[in-house]
Amino acid sequence: MERDPHVCVMGEDVGHYGGSYKVTKGLAKKFGDLRLLDTPIAENSFTGMAIGAAMTGLRTVVEGMNMGFLLLAFNQISNNCGMLHYTSGGQFSIPIVIRGPGGVGCQLGAS
Repeated sequence: MERDPHVCVMGEDVGHYGGSYKVTKGLAKKFGDLRLLDTPIAENSFTGMAIGAAMTGLRTVVEGMNMGFLLLAFNQISNNCGMLHYTSGGQFSIPIVIRGPGGVGCQLGAS
């Protein structure tokens, strides 16, 4: 992030709270509120927003709370992010990273 001013991280609690698992801790203080965007709990919406931002040249990072929640954004990930380059005839590239913890034992599942 330090070398590329076009990087933007978005997800639930990624800003001042530092992310669910403190992956982004301290980054809001270091890079500012415009580079780390706290989003509502709407994975499909903020993933779609990140894909649109990536289409304009921003390098976006989507931080999902866990992979189970990111499944709610599967349409955006597979149909928009995965296919847009090809369905646009190569007019768009989508420089994006989508990450979310998975396989963290029983702490995230229903008991």
